[in-house]
Amino acid sequence: MLVSVIIPCFRARATIARAVSSLIAQTFTDWEAVVVTDDGTDYAAALGDFGIADARLNFVSTGRVRSGCHNARNVGLAAARGDYIATLDADDEFAPDRLALLVPIAREYGAAVDNVAVPSPTTGTQISLVLGETPPARLDAGNFFVPNLPLFPLARRDHALPRLAGVEYAEDVVANLRLIDRLGTLPVEPHALYRYHLGTTSMCGSNDAVARFELAYGELLERIEHGDGLDVSPMTRHAALHGFLRKREFNRAFGRAQRADPSLDFASFAAAHASRVAVTQDCPAAVL
Repeated sequence: MLVSVIIPCFRARATIARAVSSLIAQTFTDWEAVVVTDDGTDYAAALGDFGIADARLNFVSTGRVRSGCHNARNVGLAAARGDYIATLDADDEFAPDRLALLVPIAREYGAAVDNVAVPSPTTGTQISLVLGETPPARLDAGNFFVPNLPLFPLARRDHALPRLAGVEYAEDVVANLRLIDRLGTLPVEPHALYRYHLGTTSMCGSNDAVARFELAYGELLERIEHGDGLDVSPMTRHAALHGFLRKREFNRAFGRAQRADPSLDFASFAAAHASRVAVTQDCPAAVL
């Protein structure tokens, strides 16, 4: 029943203590953390500065600097010993009962996902739930593409696939899509057990995020139509084509809104849009 929680770290000194503290506070105690440094930092020492030390914390390195989140996750997966695999970004946090609630579902169905709470980058107060107030019981390749912020499944080891090479921006979307393609549908625990902090170190929070995601979506669409199809079935590939077209349009809409209001952050923009679009049990990937 060991759960391996992979924590990729790049410039994470300011937030890693919060993330790891939320893991240590879990009511489910049979876990290990695989802390992956991708910036050469000694995160064991960094946590020690906060008085945090735990025998369940394991530290590995990509051996590189800024090799990418997808690569760091793969290094962590290779080092993980658990029967279940979860991810925790170094600036995010778990609710204390997250693992306790998700593991039984993943044991039965192969994987499970929960709702995600999104705090304001400026005030810290919750501004949205990624799956809305009433999440669907399951996600499929259609309704999975409706939210515009990430989800973080916990998967049984036999369904925890390595990240695809060459996919950095939207790597979590591709990974979750491949998981859904493998399972058919992904069961949803409706409570928000993951708190997603979108700051300046997040991919969506960087100054050039709109341009980088524009390029990434173009490359993903090319792979879907003319390349490896992201290694998913034809039916899932069709949903992915429409889903990534929608995400590209959403990214462009955010770019236009941010040019009009340079202080606008992606979390607030996505939260405003989420209040108008609900994720339903059977919801095709709608165009913005």
